[in-house]
Amino acid sequence: MTRRYDLQIHTNASPCSSTPPERVAEAAADAGLDGVAVTDHDTLANVDAVRDAAPDGLAVIPGVEVTTTEGHLLALDVAEPPPKTDPLTVIDRVHEQGGVAILSHPFDTLRQFYETDLEALAEAVDGVEAVNSRCVRRRFNDRAASFAAARDLPATGGSDAHFPMEVGRAYTIVEGDGSLADAVREGRVRPGGRGRYLSGHVATKLHQFRTASGRAVGTLTSGRFP
Repeated sequence: MTRRYDLQIHTNASPCSSTPPERVAEAAADAGLDGVAVTDHDTLANVDAVRDAAPDGLAVIPGVEVTTTEGHLLALDVAEPPPKTDPLTVIDRVHEQGGVAILSHPFDTLRQFYETDLEALAEAVDGVEAVNSRCVRRRFNDRAASFAAARDLPATGGSDAHFPMEVGRAYTIVEGDGSLADAVREGRVRPGGRGRYLSGHVATKLHQFRTASGRAVGTLTSGRFP
């Protein structure tokens, strides 16, 4: 049995995304995915909403993209957002909840990335995101894949979608039955899809600009100033 999961998707609970939960569920079904992980930044706010909107047969995994003191980390199958602190402590908190911890776009130097305590991280983490569709330079994903292979760590893929058209561009292929978390722990996963999706970053910047402009206009019209 083979399944496809997109293990990094953002909704409008993240400041970088404008996608409502129902559109995430619709886009995942249109992409033919078997499951998705909802991984908003430091919150689980929209997981239940995506699950409520999901069609039969689409698994929805509760997740968080945690802001650590270095890079980002995917906390999957958790009930509470881990604290925003050092990576090793975050990994411990994920494991305390019975979840799995995956390094998110770990060597993308155009975003938050990891550069210290790499061997300690490799010992503690459950997997490495080796295909992230928003890594605009191939070497970022290549280095993540090499890091995982050299240390015999499971490698995953995720679109890092901020908009519906991105869902499923990168994904994780899961072999066998059982939960996604068990498949990661047992190494029954491999990444698929593609990176280098520059237009997604452009769309995000436009969304952030519009949001910031809207807040500024609201402040001016209300007469409230910092």
